[in-house]
Parts: sequence; C-alpha cells; structure tokens
Amino acid sequence: MPFLFFLSSRQLKARWRQALLLVFSVSIGVAILTTALSLTNGFEKDLIDRILGTTPHVTLSNPFSGTIPRWEEKIEALRKEKDLLAVTPFINGKALLMSPYATEGALVRGIDPRLEGKDRKWRDYVLAGDLYDSPGFPGLLLGSELAKRLGVGIGDRLSIFTGGGKVRGRVTGLFQAGLYEYDARIAFLTIPASQRLFHTPGKISGISLRLSDVFAAPGVAKKLDGRFNLTARPWTESNRSLLGALALEKRVIFLVVLFIVVIAMLGISNTLAMWVLEMRREMSILRAVGTTSRQVAFLMAVEGLIVSFLGVSLGSLAGFLLSLALTLFPIGLPSDVYYISRLPVEMRAFDFLLVAGSALLISLLACFLPMRKAARLDPIEVIRQV
Repeated sequence: MPFLFFLSSRQLKARWRQALLLVFSVSIGVAILTTALSLTNGFEKDLIDRILGTTPHVTLSNPFSGTIPRWEEKIEALRKEKDLLAVTPFINGKALLMSPYATEGALVRGIDPRLEGKDRKWRDYVLAGDLYDSPGFPGLLLGSELAKRLGVGIGDRLSIFTGGGKVRGRVTGLFQAGLYEYDARIAFLTIPASQRLFHTPGKISGISLRLSDVFAAPGVAKKLDGRFNLTARPWTESNRSLLGALALEKRVIFLVVLFIVVIAMLGISNTLAMWVLEMRREMSILRAVGTTSRQVAFLMAVEGLIVSFLGVSLGSLAGFLLSLALTLFPIGLPSDVYYISRLPVEMRAFDFLLVAGSALLISLLACFLPMRKAARLDPIEVIRQV
C-alpha cells in the first residue's frame, strides 16, 4: 500500500501542470459554493431577525370569538412561566387611513408602547417620534412606507375609517422594520385607542409571547395550547410558507453551484482516463511483476482523491477567507432599495462540511471509470503491442 501511494505521488509530480489545473478548478468550485451558501445564510438570518422583530414568538388567541376578555389575569399568570422574556397584549384590526393626499388600507395593531419599548429591537425599528395619545386625538405610529404613500409625517392628522365609523388621529411616530410589505401596511395605536376604534372595551385580540430561545417556540406553543381555552401558535407556523421558500432557495443555490464542482470532477475523470491510456505500458509491467488489478485500480483512485482533497481543502480555505473578508469589509447596498445597508454573511460549519463531503463523494464517483479501465488492462496484450 505505501508503494502505491509513492507511485501516485510520483505520477502527479510528473504531470504537475495538469494536476495543478485540476486542483485549481476544484478549489474554484468549492470556494464559490461555500461563499454562496454563506451569503444565503446571511440573507436568511437577516430576514428571520426582521420577522422576529415584528412577529410574536408565540401568539395566544381565541379563534372562535376573536377576542380575549379578562386578559389582565391571564397575562399575570403567563408572566410566571420560565423562558418567557415578555408577555404583552395586542389588538388586531383593519382600517382605511385617509389623508389629504391619499387613502390606504392598513393593518391596525393596538399595543402597549410602555411594554413594547422594553424590547431593543422595537426601539431600533422606531425611526422617529413615539406612540402616545394626545387629548382628543389617538396617536398613530405609521410604517415608513405607509406614511410615504399617505404623504404624511409626524404631527399630521388623518382620518381612520372602520366598520364602526370614523375617527380622527394624529401621526406621532414612524416605524421601519425593513420588510416592505409590513412597513407599507402597519399602523400602531395604543390599546385604549384601539378598543374605542373597534368597539371592544375591556377586550384584546391576543397575547404576544417573546422567548429567550426563539427556536423553542414550537415546544412552548404545544405546552400552552389550550390553556385559558386559547390557541397557541408559534412564529414558525405563522411564517411556514416563507421559511419553506427560504429552504428551497438554499437547496436550489446549492445544486446549481454544485454543478460547477461536478464539471471539475468530470475533468478529473477525463484526465485520469487519458493517463490510463498513456501509462498502459507501465501498468502492464506492474501487473507482470505481481501487482493485482485491484491495486492498479486503487492507484488511479489515489491520484484522483489526492487531487480532489487538495482542491477541496484549498477551496474551503478560500471560501472561508472570502466570506471572512465580506464580513470584515462588507459590501454596501442601497438601503432604500434592499432595506439593508450591507451584504449579510453568515458562515456555518455544517455547510462547509456538506460541501467538502459532497465534493469528495463526487470525486470518488468520477474516479470509477478510470479505475475500471485500469483494472481491465490485459498486460500480455499491451506488452505484445509495444
């Protein structure tokens, strides 16, 4: 066995230019694939962070009546549960907002600004002003895109239309979560103002739970489901279609870029097949002196795996360094177009291991044809032709 490794290394040294080109092609494919996955992870994490900044980790609601009476005692009981960072009430409803310039439909969400203000993400999303009621006018914290559509700013007044009538309100703040559809529809009011607007005195639509571990939401929801005759729904279920689309996008990117690695591995297969033809005489001599056909096939496999291992190692290192460079020196993006100011990157060890393992497996498959050709050489026939 050591003798076969020695022969493989000698063979690669003798054809070092071809071997170097193969290593380079494999490393390029692996580097591109690992970097693409790191960028995909970054976008996925950034989007999930923004979703979690605007969506309860677990929502408790009554699907039958749509409202929760005597909610204060329920919230006090829930606050005794461990792993819950915050328990806050909310009211959901729909309304038409009319300014002197435009009319837009909005999702009205009644909140307690004092409780929401304890959340750092909430404070980061409030662009200007705050949410408070002034005498005679309920305050509105508008999504930034909704405010642009209505042509209003802080201090401006507008009309709020619901099935129960019309109310005049005043814009007291602007909110931007970085999700266009959300920022173009959301309008926050205080809970008392929302109760008056939707004629639900003393009632709320649901209870929002924020957890220390967001990925524990399904388990917490399962534990709390049915408590107080309320239905618990985790954020993963509320955003199932979006999370599924993100996972599908990542798989598609992986398969598309993996095709580059497959092409590089086919290059290894073709090169090894050519080497088999060029080395027929040497291989026949090895067979004549007692080397088995399996050992000759193993010789070609070792050469292919050495090239692949070097390519995968260098490609993984290059992908890591490139992803690290994009993290330390991020590429700027126009925030008014993408809602993010830089290209997000997140490296995950699993992705690097997945790429390396897939590339090595493909290389092993690519070596099969040259191995088969080498094993089927007839030493007597080859020596006779020389």
